[in-house]
Amino acid sequence: MGGMSGMRSFEEGDGRGGLKRREALGAAMAGGIALSGLSSPAKAPSGVRTLTSPEQLRATYDHVIVGAGSAGCVLAHRLGRAGRRILVIEAGGRADLPSVANPPAWPTLQESALDWRYVTTPQPGLGGRAITCPRGKAVGGSSIINALAYQRGHAAAYDRWPAGWRHADLLPYFRRAETFSGGANAWRGGDGPLHVLSLADVTDRTPVAEAFLAAAQQAGFPVTPDLGGEVTTGVGWNQLSIKGHRRDDAATAYLDSLESIDGETRVDLLTGTEVLGLEIERRRCLGVRLAGRVVRPQGDVLLCAGAIDSPRLLMLSGIGPADELRALGIASAADLPDVGRHLEDHPLLAGVAYQARRPVPASHYNHCDSLLYVPHATAGQSPDILVMCLSVPFVRPTVGPLAAPAYVLVPCHLQPRSRGSVRLASSDPRAAAIIDPNYLGDPDDLAVLAKGVEIAREIGAAKAFDDWRAKEVYPGPAWTSEAGRTDFIRRATDSFHHPVGTCRIGAVVDEALRVKGVAGLRVIDASVLPGLPAAMINAAVTAVAEKASDLVLAG
Repeated sequence: MGGMSGMRSFEEGDGRGGLKRREALGAAMAGGIALSGLSSPAKAPSGVRTLTSPEQLRATYDHVIVGAGSAGCVLAHRLGRAGRRILVIEAGGRADLPSVANPPAWPTLQESALDWRYVTTPQPGLGGRAITCPRGKAVGGSSIINALAYQRGHAAAYDRWPAGWRHADLLPYFRRAETFSGGANAWRGGDGPLHVLSLADVTDRTPVAEAFLAAAQQAGFPVTPDLGGEVTTGVGWNQLSIKGHRRDDAATAYLDSLESIDGETRVDLLTGTEVLGLEIERRRCLGVRLAGRVVRPQGDVLLCAGAIDSPRLLMLSGIGPADELRALGIASAADLPDVGRHLEDHPLLAGVAYQARRPVPASHYNHCDSLLYVPHATAGQSPDILVMCLSVPFVRPTVGPLAAPAYVLVPCHLQPRSRGSVRLASSDPRAAAIIDPNYLGDPDDLAVLAKGVEIAREIGAAKAFDDWRAKEVYPGPAWTSEAGRTDFIRRATDSFHHPVGTCRIGAVVDEALRVKGVAGLRVIDASVLPGLPAAMINAAVTAVAEKASDLVLAG
């Protein structure tokens, strides 16, 4: 997502707030993971001109991109290479914290100056807790502050999407986007802008991750050499957006690699500038509204503000559920009831925790070197459970304390049934949206997470962990009764922070990502995903944007 205007929807307090990653992973950061070993980034080519004021704008642009997140950076790169004159508008600036580049330091970036720090409504399924909703406030969007995981997920999840957006349709774009550390093949790319490192190709993995891999096999789960290749179930090594020991975010991979064309810079990047809405007239988008002016491109406006802010901007501009907008004093430009609806997100349970017999070596990467994808019900289906092995004491504060040395097995529900929404709080363009993911609103989601806990405990009790495991701290005795299990899940569940679906293909946008009933406007970001991939979402968003660039060029 690209940075847009916003503030907290609900203030945290009384233990209701989201997972405190700074505190939970503080031990790892204090363990001496140094920034000094990082090489300096290469000097950026001259294909992007950074602006600090609207007064510096050119007279004309072919397209305006709203948001310099993962999708916006991909589009700017591809359209700029094709010779289009592009303006990218981003509310944040260039990420200037040294910790951005350092993979293990990612927890310090959430709730930092690079995070919009959104918060959900109190969630009944989580005992009334509100959850933080980190979104990147910088060039590169959430790829600047995420945990660097780059997983595609199972083909079956994509094959539930509309025609033209299924796995076979996206595979060429997955390949086009990446340079894979294991080399190119029918499934992986070898010369794309984004570098993807498989930890199968390194030798400095944390030994607790090695124990997890062995323990999962002892529990009956197969090893998969490449979790982004032909087989995407089983246990294997994590894959991360890393190049030369540095985070390879969307800004670095796509914007900073863009070269000029015949000495001319085709992409302008306007930073520190909020988009207040879209200029809509007679069901056509004419441009974007800034403070004091409207910027009108010759072609389409490309809205890439993410699953929270893209529907917010549409609704502020009169595109959305007409009755709700009129109640806020916003005239309807296009009645699209699905704008802001069908919000999906991955619930994550932190965690199944173990006291260690001895100090646990820190990860050199993102604290999760190995992980397991498994369908809990039917063999061959898209995995709906992910179990990650974290080499740090990482549990929700509402679960209880966990002192180092410790490690945690973290289940995640990959295909939840619960659906939520993003709504306007008011007609004020600077007010944050009301975010209600409705976590565990469907009882099936709680049941799947319970199965995930059981799988994690089975692996945690396997012989391969005997040299590391002192005792299971959580859930411990709480898992002995149904009421205890339910209470533990509600206290331990948080979010993986993967919102999608609020402007989904088929409901809000058509198969070419054009907003239905509004000419000159496309939405291209996580909001258009018709469902969650059975994995982290950054790879899917990148592939969707890669394909979208071809659609925009085709007209």
